[in-house]
Order: sequence, then structure tokens, then C-alpha cells
Amino acid sequence: MILHPLGDRAFLAVFFRESEAVAWASAVRERALPEVADVVVAYEKVAVFAGPDALDLDALEGALRSIRAIEGAPDASRLLVVPVLYDGEDLAFVAEALGLSIDDVIACHQATEYVVQAIGFLPGFPYAGALPDTLRGLARRASPRVRVPAGSVAIAGRQTCIYPRESPGGWHLLGRTPCSIVDLEAGHFACAVGDRLRFERIDRDASEAMRGRRLVALADAGTARDRVV
Repeated sequence: MILHPLGDRAFLAVFFRESEAVAWASAVRERALPEVADVVVAYEKVAVFAGPDALDLDALEGALRSIRAIEGAPDASRLLVVPVLYDGEDLAFVAEALGLSIDDVIACHQATEYVVQAIGFLPGFPYAGALPDTLRGLARRASPRVRVPAGSVAIAGRQTCIYPRESPGGWHLLGRTPCSIVDLEAGHFACAVGDRLRFERIDRDASEAMRGRRLVALADAGTARDRVV
């Protein structure tokens, strides 16, 4: 780990692997240092922000350097099964560009379990990876759309994402989940860094039946229909 100041009230820890960053961030949170106000993970980096009452930042730096996390510890990450109606505007383009059939694109996308590597762009917007090799390599659209519908599931580069609300966007649209992943008024954010995502194909009738429900993570087995409230 490389640890250095981030401004005058924070530290940035840099790791070689994303899994190391997630494990260390969890260890920092578990230590519950009173001087720490927030811990934010993005890919191989972790930002630790000091609270307003933290006076001895040298001592905080020493405490952070002393924290060790063990990769491969029991996995406490959550699994979210995301129901998707695969009818996206870019399905045909993606299939042609990658030399696959539309059914192959859908099958490859939902056969992989992804890890949320960062949250950004919009509140609750998950950057999740990694795409299987068969779906990698597409750059973002040359001309981003002005309006991407809320719930859109898309890919670009080596990642997949879910748009939490309507916004501009340049990723390639594969489909749309009928479930809400963010409810700002209720403080509901379905995805966090380190969570695992699995996409499950549903038909139009199921999509209509689940429209507007919140996506939640459940530990028990079941289908995507069991994982919304």
C-alpha cells in the first residue's frame, strides 16, 4: 500500500489490486477510528477523510498505516440479482460489432457475476466489472444520447452499469431493469462498492409486474423476482 495526503484533511491509499483496496477499506471501517469521517473506494484507491474534530493527523496517518487486511477472508459482500428486460436500442449494434448474435450477447452478459468497482457520475451509479472477453472492447458512443432512461443497463470498455435515473449517457444500451436502484428521498442506494451484481433476463410481463419496486440484496437463494420490494 502507498499512503499519501489528499489535500489537508484526507489520505489516499493506493493498492495494486481492486480486491486489496476493498478489503483494506472494510478493515478501516471495522476499526471505527473516531477521527475518520468517511471512507470511499474506487478501483485500486481508497480515500479516507478526517472528521472536523480530528486534530492530530500524523497520529491518524500512523493508525491507517498499521491497518492490515487479509485478501481471501470470508466474503461479506452482498449479491444483487438485477432483473433485466433485454430490449436495448444498441443490442443489434453490439452484436454486429462483436461478431455475436443478439442471444449470445444477452447470454454472455447475464452469465457473468460482476463486482461494483466504483460509484460515480450520478448518485448510486455503479461501475461494475469485469465484462467477459467476448463483450469487451467497445468504446463509448461517439455521440452520447441526450436522454437515457432510468434503469438502463449498458456496457462500455470492460464494464457494465445501471443508470439510476434519466440522464445523458454514452454507454451501449442492452436493456432496462424495471426496479429502482436509487431513491434519494428515502435514502435508498441499492449498490455499494464491493457488491456483486448478477443480471437475470425477464420477459415484458415480468418487467411490468416489477416496475418501480426497489432492488435489494438478499442473502437467501431465489430469483430476481424475490429480490425486489
